[in-house]
Amino acid sequence: MSFNVLLLILLSAAIHVGWNALVKSSANPRIFALLKGGLLAIIAIALLPFLPLGHISTPVWICIILSGIIHFVYMLALSSAYETGDISFVYPIARSAPAFVPIAAYILLDEILSARGITGICLVVICIFLLQFRGEAASRLRRLSQSVKQPDFFWAILTLLSVVAYTIVDKIGMVAFRNITDINPLYRGPIYFALEATIATSIYGIYLNFCGNIAIRTIWSHEWTKVLPAAIGTLVSYSLILHVMQTETVSYIVTLRQSSVLMAVLIGGIAFRERLGITRLTVATAMLVGFYLVSTS
Repeated sequence: MSFNVLLLILLSAAIHVGWNALVKSSANPRIFALLKGGLLAIIAIALLPFLPLGHISTPVWICIILSGIIHFVYMLALSSAYETGDISFVYPIARSAPAFVPIAAYILLDEILSARGITGICLVVICIFLLQFRGEAASRLRRLSQSVKQPDFFWAILTLLSVVAYTIVDKIGMVAFRNITDINPLYRGPIYFALEATIATSIYGIYLNFCGNIAIRTIWSHEWTKVLPAAIGTLVSYSLILHVMQTETVSYIVTLRQSSVLMAVLIGGIAFRERLGITRLTVATAMLVGFYLVSTS
């Protein structure tokens, strides 16, 4: 992996944790996520007449539609997790995809798992387990069953599963997209993301409307200055990753991107005054070691 590619992945990681912090800071993360996605959809719709949609092959369209559906689940799960839990707890679990993407990639994409990679996967899984011990009161094993029943744990795990799913789908889609030489490689990532984000946001909006959410205007009027950078950050962050996916191994990409885990834990303590304790800091650092083992396997 070249140094330039590494920089793109690390930049994507920093931007990703930034917009996640903005979602967490919202008075209503679910509505915030809808507004953020809505801006991306508006941009995509405005650009539709200029997009070379006729050159996009059927396999790529299938991946875009499937990714849009999975991203709807991701939007719902992540925003719900931030409504009920700390970012320093939710984010490390939700971004533990490097422990599981290689398994899916091995089954679906014929990528190889080495002993070093398996060690890293096991380390990350152990770290997820350790994150359930929330403070001194939860340090006893008998409290673990209560911890995993909390809403934030459920939503964080659902977020994790959706990340693994859309990562594999998007890898397949971007490999197929690479074969379309009529579209500039620099434009493929943004085009792919804009289309799947439009699908995801449309489904998400219908879902929230069905659930009776009516706080859209209120959240927009008070938080539009955060929604705008969050939307731009989402577009830039994932477009960078999609661009890299055209040529690099998906297991390495996802793993290196999760350097944002430690950033999220620190932001939780500094910006949101969450009680980190030595456990979360240690576990987050250990997870980075696990990610490193997977990325260098």
